[in-house]
Amino acid sequence: MELYSEISRLALTKDEKTALRAYFIRNAAQKGEVVAALSTCEDDNDKVTLLKALLEPAAEQHIQRIRDLKYENFLLRISNTQSSASVYRFVRAQGDFRLWEIEEDANIEPQRGAGDHVFNNHRNPPTQGSSEINITQPFYKNIVSEINEILNQMHPSNLLVLGDGGGWTRENIFLDIIIGPSGFYKELTENPPNLSKSLGWEVKSDLNDGSKVTEGKGQLVKYARAYLTADPPLTNVFYGCLTDGKLWLFVKIQLVLDNTNNPKVKFEKSQTYEWSGKTTSFIAGIIERYHNDLSMRASGDKKEYQNNDETYMYRNKSSISPESLLDSFINEGIYIRLHSGNHIHVQITSHLGTGRECIVFLAQVRDYGIKDAVLKIEVRKDSEISQVYREISALHGLGGLSCVPTILFEGYTMGGSLALLTDFVGQPLESWISDNGNIDDYTIFQIILNLLSCLEKIHARGYTHGDVAIRNVIQRNGHFYLIDFGLATLLQLLSDPC
Repeated sequence: MELYSEISRLALTKDEKTALRAYFIRNAAQKGEVVAALSTCEDDNDKVTLLKALLEPAAEQHIQRIRDLKYENFLLRISNTQSSASVYRFVRAQGDFRLWEIEEDANIEPQRGAGDHVFNNHRNPPTQGSSEINITQPFYKNIVSEINEILNQMHPSNLLVLGDGGGWTRENIFLDIIIGPSGFYKELTENPPNLSKSLGWEVKSDLNDGSKVTEGKGQLVKYARAYLTADPPLTNVFYGCLTDGKLWLFVKIQLVLDNTNNPKVKFEKSQTYEWSGKTTSFIAGIIERYHNDLSMRASGDKKEYQNNDETYMYRNKSSISPESLLDSFINEGIYIRLHSGNHIHVQITSHLGTGRECIVFLAQVRDYGIKDAVLKIEVRKDSEISQVYREISALHGLGGLSCVPTILFEGYTMGGSLALLTDFVGQPLESWISDNGNIDDYTIFQIILNLLSCLEKIHARGYTHGDVAIRNVIQRNGHFYLIDFGLATLLQLLSDPC
């Protein structure tokens, strides 16, 4: 039985059919169960009754409760109260487990200068400890700290590298090496440390011992759980390391939803590297990536966006097509879950366009008296930092500038897609020129002056727009503004700002 064909065939109103299509976009994992239930119905009347019941608020609440229970059970399976080995076995069996080709990862750029400098000073593999005794046998924390101090000189904000703060109990785990923002010094030096404010790296005595490796990977998952489920998380990716000094293994951990909306741990591990300048360059590259992730997330202030009820920031892949979004949203509108936990109902006025990563609508939020707004919804991510996420970060950093859009709301659709609602700035320059015919030299001069002034203000905030083009210029009341900050970048992240 093909579900949508059956819905079309049955005696349902047009609104009910549209609502059901929207329902199954949000609840794709329920399709199989519903098809099975429909096959047991005696006649079409029973099928109609069953499908209408899905649209009742109680049904939505029941499904949401099931999701909540799944999520709670998932967190329990990777919690501190579980043995580290059992946590890793659970992730290995149920998670998205893959090899991390760190040398091919465009997001990790080995820092050869910092890495070679530290390796040349410490050619013997490091060992465990908190203070130097013999310079020929350095300690792990001091090695990582030395690399970090070099990188700190290139960033406006600093990271701290700290060591194990005390003993280990079943409820409270301690990281062997702590890497976190210096602004959280108090949280990182608490007993136990606040695991949500730092990356945690694990040291074992022998990585040739499979049981120790399994235990170490499980501990890294526990650290990642505490870090990624924070409200809000500092970043959406946890970078970890497991080492015995001679051998080094790096991991990248994320929380994701699979295609049926079940929570999973995405666990990527590198090959094992021996102590060398190449290895120290990777250590430096990962710390540099963390610096950049924190800078991108901060965006000039402390506002972080996240999915407040702790579903997930990142999905394996989008199961939502622009076509299916159009079909349901224009008819039904869309509910967006805000970071406060509240929801707003956004009515779609028209479809403005579909990009590679997002779909754009003209919309209204009548409950707030907003008649014209631009709604962007992420439909896929071609890179780890999506364009919608990048635009949200940039607009927070550029807040208060009159020549860029203002964020009205940000959050997630009920299906977990990142959503951004900004003010509707005005008429696209292309259509304005088309309406007005040939424009005189004075107007061209005004356009150039307006855009240069806007770019000067953007650059003064530390950003570059990244996509200045006529399609991204808007006219309002004789003034010209820039829109679409999906490719905006912090100037300090560019290797060659010119």
